[in-house]
Amino acid sequence: MTDIEKKRVMELKENGLGYGMIARELNLPKSTISSFIKSLDDTSICKCCGKKIIQSKGVKKKLFCSDKCRYKFHRLQAKGKPIKSNYEVECLYCHKKFFTYRSLKRKFCSRECYESYRREGKENE
Repeated sequence: MTDIEKKRVMELKENGLGYGMIARELNLPKSTISSFIKSLDDTSICKCCGKKIIQSKGVKKKLFCSDKCRYKFHRLQAKGKPIKSNYEVECLYCHKKFFTYRSLKRKFCSRECYESYRREGKENE
């Protein structure tokens, strides 16, 4: 695109024309117009709180205004997904079977069982 075409695209966009209308008027592909206009836009909106984010050139596009918003968004997304309890383990203290996820390192079904196991172990010593 030439500089004259770029200026004309910006004028038409400011007048409220859509990508298709601008493309027809300048005899350019619609994808060229849309990619040019998107490259001009240096702001975007946070996916979590809706604040405007100023984008830096040459850096990956930011989706969130802060780490706090990013964590909050992913926590809310994860709430809709069930946590998989894949492993059945027997408690070392009460011998009750319970389910755990991610690892088989858990040995007790609750904090109370853990503390009772430790107390009894120290009394025997």
